[in-house]
Amino acid sequence: MKNLKYIIFTVLFCSICFIQCEEKETVLIEPNERAIFTSESPVQNRVNPNEDIDFGDGSAGVVSRMWTFPDNVVDIAGADNDKTSEEPIVKAFFNRPGNYNVTLSQIFKGEIYSKGKTTGSNTADTTIVVRVLPKVNIDLKANYLNEDGTLGDALIIKENAKNEVIASKKVRFSYTVDGEPLIFNWAINGGSPATSTTTDTNIDVTYINLGDHDLKFIASRNRPFGGDTISLKSLIKVIPSTEPVILKAVNERNGKIGLEFSRGMDPASLDSSDFIVNLENKGTSIPVNITDISLDVDSPNIVLITLNETIYRDDKVNISYTPGLLSTSDQVKSDAIPLTEVGFERIENIFDTKSNMDYSFENSTNDNWKDAGWGGIWALFNSDVSSVQAKTGNKSIYIEYSSNGGMVLGGKTNTGDDITFFAEAGKDYEMGVWTYLIDRGTPDATFTPDIRMYWFPDTDWGVGPNPEFTPGFVSGEWVYTSIFVKFNQTGDKTLTIRGWNEFNSSPVKFYMDDLTLREIQLRP
Repeated sequence: MKNLKYIIFTVLFCSICFIQCEEKETVLIEPNERAIFTSESPVQNRVNPNEDIDFGDGSAGVVSRMWTFPDNVVDIAGADNDKTSEEPIVKAFFNRPGNYNVTLSQIFKGEIYSKGKTTGSNTADTTIVVRVLPKVNIDLKANYLNEDGTLGDALIIKENAKNEVIASKKVRFSYTVDGEPLIFNWAINGGSPATSTTTDTNIDVTYINLGDHDLKFIASRNRPFGGDTISLKSLIKVIPSTEPVILKAVNERNGKIGLEFSRGMDPASLDSSDFIVNLENKGTSIPVNITDISLDVDSPNIVLITLNETIYRDDKVNISYTPGLLSTSDQVKSDAIPLTEVGFERIENIFDTKSNMDYSFENSTNDNWKDAGWGGIWALFNSDVSSVQAKTGNKSIYIEYSSNGGMVLGGKTNTGDDITFFAEAGKDYEMGVWTYLIDRGTPDATFTPDIRMYWFPDTDWGVGPNPEFTPGFVSGEWVYTSIFVKFNQTGDKTLTIRGWNEFNSSPVKFYMDDLTLREIQLRP
């Protein structure tokens, strides 16, 4: 039995020794690594006066630290000394607006480890910039806007000012603001737009409806929280105009026809019997009746006409108006509307919303639109992003196919990446472009110069011309052309613009602007 106890004791003793030996051989190395934070780092250390911001030092291996704050600006919570602190976490209150430097000096046990390597020093100094913002404050101004776009007289900015504005005329509101707000909300009673969240410091408003109208403008920020509101009752008084009402646009609106006039219309003057609508699809006439006529609730300058048939993108729809009761809210009668085709320009442009493409060339240079490298006749062209002729904005791209030449133009971003756009498989799309033809040259009688737009991947090499520069193609003005396309794959795609002039002994010259891709619905 004694031998058994001895054996057990010996085993236990050896086990303890083994464990102790193992523990002695385990060496723990404490890193010397900086980890500095603030509670307001997500908003670039922006705070309101007298609101707290926390500074933290979570670094490993620190022997000593010293936070240093600017003089006569800071109150350090729980401390008599508002200039320095050795605490790992410091809560500070800044008492007046401005930009201030807070420094942290640290001494570590050894060389500091940072970004995968040592720095060669055991000391480090860090500067944190704190921005104490003033309260948000708006200074609002307004001016009448002349027909040529220049500023007219200033309006009086006060409640019940009732500044008189002639129906259909414009006012430009402008503002300066303190406190760096990021959110802007306009509520413009009686005007167009009726609401806006633009960050521009100017907003042009067309006043449409007769009567007194209010204005509300809010500029705010979420963090640090703050805001200012200007709310003015009866700031504007819209008075009747002696000018004729102008039909500005005729467009499809959610399957209806929308007639957009220059100012508000009188709902009592709407009579469907004064209008005639013709609809056809692929050359086949479709009988239609007007089932309702009303004003757009949000934009009373728009007359909405509902048919017994939904309007689809491949329909050709025309509308005309014979003078009857139709008049503005200030009782100016509308002139006749000759047979006018209904447009579809209000549909979302994917080249704008789901693409990195500068579809209107406004911010492009020649480096953004270059030869795509196909070689051969496809490199025989010149192009130039210029401000000579533009459909919208200030720029377009000038293109000249060489005699018996052609073009393959590819798009690049400013960083050299391919221009891409997003599309979904199986849906119907309209791909469009505006062109301004200068000269189609003298092509062979059996040949028509054209443009074709290809995409990669899932390219449809059978896609049709858009446009064809036929003998009857209008020159000297902007012309819109489009084709309907489908994509076989969902995802991002690149765009290549191919031009053909192989059998033309003369150059073809034109401008191109406002590329569009719209998801559409075709008649079932």
